Amino acid sequence: MASRRAYADEYAVRVNRAAKLLAEELAPADAVRVLQSEHRLSERQARRYVSAAIERPEGVAVPERTTVFTVRLAPSLIAGLRRHARSRGLTLSAVVAEAVRLYLDHVDERYGGTAG
Repeated sequence: MASRRAYADEYAVRVNRAAKLLAEELAPADAVRVLQSEHRLSERQARRYVSAAIERPEGVAVPERTTVFTVRLAPSLIAGLRRHARSRGLTLSAVVAEAVRLYLDHVDERYGGTAG
């Protein structure tokens, strides 16, 4: 039975755990076994996390999990967002999230409220 891919935050937590184990001078094979046990992973999955930790011994940032949020926008605005996203090599979600974050920061500064 195929299992689902890890969410980005799960991936980051597992890579960071592997990095911590390696920093504690555990052998990579031992780190694999610990990850398998702690996160119920296959050996192959655990090895991939340990490999990622070897490449990034400082760890990785743990992103906030995302959810679907549907809005209605004018087709011309959507087309502009898509063009902008393509030109920057980003996803549409990343561009919209950045724009909303910048807007909320601006509103917060202007009106002295909290954006969260």
